[in-house]
Amino acid sequence: MPKPKKVVKRSVSKATSRPGSATKRGGGRTGSGGAITISSVSPRGNVGNPVPTVRAKVEAEGANLSKHDIRLYLDGAEQRRFYYGRATGNLSYHPGMLSSCSHTVEIVATSGQGSSTSKKSWTFSVS
Repeated sequence: MPKPKKVVKRSVSKATSRPGSATKRGGGRTGSGGAITISSVSPRGNVGNPVPTVRAKVEAEGANLSKHDIRLYLDGAEQRRFYYGRATGNLSYHPGMLSSCSHTVEIVATSGQGSSTSKKSWTFSVS
């Protein structure tokens, strides 16, 4: 006589999110997220090179920003292929060949769980 098959019951627990219990994402954010500064932006003014490098320094006081905390826009379009050095705060982006006209760069950085956000925009012209 064959043995009866064993029935295994499984229970699935539903994950809930509690205030203050954040999952580390994007390289691990630490700290509560202090003031963010975006400085040393370039290029500015008239640029003779149609292939400029966009540069900025993006730092957060009391937080460790990652590339996932930063959004870079060129002429309104989000650009994802930029470099961000967490240790130095240096950001650089090589847009390729740009047309001879005015261009707008915007950087938006958010630290922690959205506790601090900073935005900086500037223009430059390729001649």
